[in-house]
Amino acid sequence: MKGALKFMAVVMAMAFCILFGVSLATQGTERIHGPLGTTASPGGGKPPARSYAAAPAGKQAAAAEAPVKPAGAGKAEPPAPRPEPVKDTGVNRFGNKVGDLLQIVAYHGMRWIVTLFEAIFS
Repeated sequence: MKGALKFMAVVMAMAFCILFGVSLATQGTERIHGPLGTTASPGGGKPPARSYAAAPAGKQAAAAEAPVKPAGAGKAEPPAPRPEPVKDTGVNRFGNKVGDLLQIVAYHGMRWIVTLFEAIFS
């Protein structure tokens, strides 16, 4: 009976961790890319409806198809100035150090959890 309770506790903890991780991943993805359900998949769904108008005939058709040049198209525009590279400020260094620290803590935290599960089941 004691082994069954321990097994159920581990299964419940694993289920919670998996579901919590999926929830965090979904929230992060939605925060960056927007809600997941609003975009159509590339291969699925119906294509947007198109309306077809009658094409003009004769000389009007050739005039309608000729490209229209905007005013000043012959003038060359100067290239846009390149932005200056971001200098390594104190805030950037601090953020990098905090990120490194979090990676180390997460790595050792996972190792500790694995060791804990090994101790329980050994």
